[in-house]
Amino acid sequence: MAALCMVTAATQPALMRFGATRLDPMLFAAGCTVVATLCVIPVVYARGELSTLIDRRYRTRLLALSTIGTVVTTLTLIFGLRRIDAVAGTLLLQSEPVYSLLLATLFAGERPRFRQLAATAIIIAGIASAIGASGGAYAPAWAAMLVAGTPLLWQISHIISLPVMPPLSPVCMTGARYGYAAIVLTLALAVLNPRAVRQLADPVVLGTIVATGVVCYFLATLAWYAAITRLSLAWTTALVIPGIPLLSILCAIVFLGERATGRDLIGILVAISGVLLLVLGAEGVRRTPATSTEAAEAIHQPMN
Repeated sequence: MAALCMVTAATQPALMRFGATRLDPMLFAAGCTVVATLCVIPVVYARGELSTLIDRRYRTRLLALSTIGTVVTTLTLIFGLRRIDAVAGTLLLQSEPVYSLLLATLFAGERPRFRQLAATAIIIAGIASAIGASGGAYAPAWAAMLVAGTPLLWQISHIISLPVMPPLSPVCMTGARYGYAAIVLTLALAVLNPRAVRQLADPVVLGTIVATGVVCYFLATLAWYAAITRLSLAWTTALVIPGIPLLSILCAIVFLGERATGRDLIGILVAISGVLLLVLGAEGVRRTPATSTEAAEAIHQPMN
């Protein structure tokens, strides 16, 4: 499951960039969440958890989780990747462990150890070195900021979801994230540009939406939850995260014709070394249920 998660996550920048530059952005956003919802709701129903999605004890939190973790992040990625390429987006998304450390300090009461601070500094240095050498690839600045800020929203969604896991299962949480997001984004599409649905007649448009919804949303989310319910979160992160940027760049080269500069590759490798320093040494077997500390340190996989 961890290996599957790495592969599905690596396709995200390329698929999102492809859809963001060729489809109406709101149609792309709504379509991906609708496809993911159609995939996960039958699973939720089969588990007898469908009514939980609208249970008044949880629905406010689930709506907030979906809004921050799926609706807003989908839009920030799509509108950000419309203007910067997938290679640049891959590097910017490596900022997530920095946000993990920040949230762990603020909300879990942790005091960062020297190793954590050193690893965070290395990650920031790797990202900054690539941006400084090829700033044009990261322009306009607002688009780069949208992509770089997306992992922070993912991390906040972990904090929101923790108090209800348990009693809610990972599959139920996945259904809530996509189900509520599909409603919100479909309504937004109906208000802003209802004529965009005509694009669905194009097989390329429909295929892009289905592929992104199934791979980057549904499969990536379930694979991630399946992995971290059985393995140590830090160990799973150590296995999954380092391979994602390298595979992401390969996808961008093969499917989008993009090219990574030498400075991009160096920056990514430096950032990866920081991630490894942060998470290596953890045990593979998960011994205890998720805690606030664990949630704050969670490395987000696409759309979970």
